[in-house]
Amino acid sequence: MFGNRLNTFMKKMQLRETFIYFFILVGCTTSSDSSRKLFDVISSTPVLLGPGTISTSEFHEAVNYLDENNDALYFTRSDQQFDSSNIYVSYPKDGSWQSPLKLPFSNSGYDAGFSLSPNRDFGFFISKRSPGISGLSEKWNIWKVRSDQNGNWSEPEVLAAPLNSKGLECCMTMNKQGQAFFSSNRAGSWDIYEAQFRDGQFHNIKPVQGLINTEAGEWPAYVNEAGDFMLLSSIRDTGLGGDDIYVSRKSGDEWTEPILMDSTINSSSYEDSPMLTQDGKILLFSSWRDSEISKGRSNIYSVPFMVDE
Repeated sequence: MFGNRLNTFMKKMQLRETFIYFFILVGCTTSSDSSRKLFDVISSTPVLLGPGTISTSEFHEAVNYLDENNDALYFTRSDQQFDSSNIYVSYPKDGSWQSPLKLPFSNSGYDAGFSLSPNRDFGFFISKRSPGISGLSEKWNIWKVRSDQNGNWSEPEVLAAPLNSKGLECCMTMNKQGQAFFSSNRAGSWDIYEAQFRDGQFHNIKPVQGLINTEAGEWPAYVNEAGDFMLLSSIRDTGLGGDDIYVSRKSGDEWTEPILMDSTINSSSYEDSPMLTQDGKILLFSSWRDSEISKGRSNIYSVPFMVDE
């Protein structure tokens, strides 16, 4: 029985490393009226976000970051075989999301995930491009780009050790206090690490304490401004299938055991990259569930959030 479970876990992990293009959000400011209009929240069940514009039948989409005042939605779009992946942004107009634009620095062939620093002067993303630095993985690293006041982006720079490592890194998210969380398999399994972003650098990099990290693998996606509430994904036996979305809270210095969100959100397919609007009323997440526009693709969904922070 253990051998069967191990084989199943390894298959899931292989899939997870293939599909690790998701995640990352910091927060947004929104009014209830604009949220309902932009996110089409009309029921207690998840609905597709921007069908045909954001969520499509041709590509895999995963939500990354929602800018303040709902001014910009950043997301990853990958081809059907995950041979290529790029980061896009869509801006709202008259209550609808407009045709997405590929970010100019996302040109390596495989980039995924995007988040911004508290002052929005740095952007962070995951890339398969070669780091050109000894001691770092050639497969997955966290990169940064600078943004000026005119919205121009610098050339990407890979983050040095110890934030990146010989292992694989992904899924950075950060709140406005500069509390950063990311996932790494440097210790053998995918675990969540924390760091403090200050003066353009990351400090005090270490695994999170408590009951979050297990051999099943964990990936952070959202942390609130107080730094004591986290949405994450994990592939564990308590889930409904593939990746599932969990909630964990911080008590003192330690994180509590993650609680599985119910079947309104999770399914027998893959659910990932959860994030909340700043008012905490709307959950955005990515799912492989079949929909009216796609089958076997990851699309972005929105739903009223039912768990109090």
